Amino acid sequence: MELKRLMRLQAEFDKDHPRFCDWSVKITDRNLEVLQFLMVCMIGELGEFANTVKKVIRGDFSLASRRKEIEEEITDVFIYLVKICNQMDIDLEVNFLKKLEKNKGRFKERRV
Repeated sequence: MELKRLMRLQAEFDKDHPRFCDWSVKITDRNLEVLQFLMVCMIGELGEFANTVKKVIRGDFSLASRRKEIEEEITDVFIYLVKICNQMDIDLEVNFLKKLEKNKGRFKERRV
């Protein structure tokens, strides 16, 4: 499934599940608190991912025993990223491909 389809699926889900926040509202200069809230949510999920990885690295758990948890947390990060892109009209797929090309040029000299 392509990224644009995933983004549409998330947008449809968000429209049907408003909860305490309207997940489908476009982010503008007038409602930057929505962007701030989504950013905090995404960073919170990234923190949960990092905390699990930390515990694996220090030897509390094996990577295999925490793989599902890691998958879930990194997916939560991705979901918030998609939400932000949808609400800011950012074409993540197009921008990813542009950035990949830019990085190819930037890191070309560093190949070992």
